Amino acid sequence: MEQLTTYHAKGKEIGLVFLFKYDLNGNLKLFEISEGELNVKQIKWLFSDNFPATEMIVKTVWMKDEKYTKVFEIIVSPADLSFNTGWIIYDHKLSKQDAEKSFKKMNEAERIKFFISLPGYERYLKRSGIAKAHMSTYINKRYYDNEYPEEIKTKNFNPMIQDLARQKNNRRQ
Repeated sequence: MEQLTTYHAKGKEIGLVFLFKYDLNGNLKLFEISEGELNVKQIKWLFSDNFPATEMIVKTVWMKDEKYTKVFEIIVSPADLSFNTGWIIYDHKLSKQDAEKSFKKMNEAERIKFFISLPGYERYLKRSGIAKAHMSTYINKRYYDNEYPEEIKTKNFNPMIQDLARQKNNRRQ
């Protein structure tokens, strides 16, 4: 369950409603035309330099430039950075009071880091076989500041070593 900030761009005169969802890093995760259908002219306009591929474009252009504010009414639904959401996403249901106490001490920037770091932490635990820390420990020891190593996708392939291994296996048979 990824935390997403949602922007509803409703056309003031045209019958279109666009839905843009961005992750906590500002990357576009979902685009949807929730009401109406685009004509050819609108398709060309939207899928050109006007398309808000990052959250920064929505904030600095679509919400501030008069060219866009005349046409669209934009409603922002921020990501839910509450303790209850963190408790559900962290999914290690031990020491809830301690976790809540620690969570409330964090400022908004730390909470965002907390939510961003969870997928990497989960992948790291899965690969390493290390037990998951209590949520309060994760927060108090600032595990969300760690840079968890990504899994190596490919093996180092050396054809000479492969031939040598094949020869040794053939001798045994």
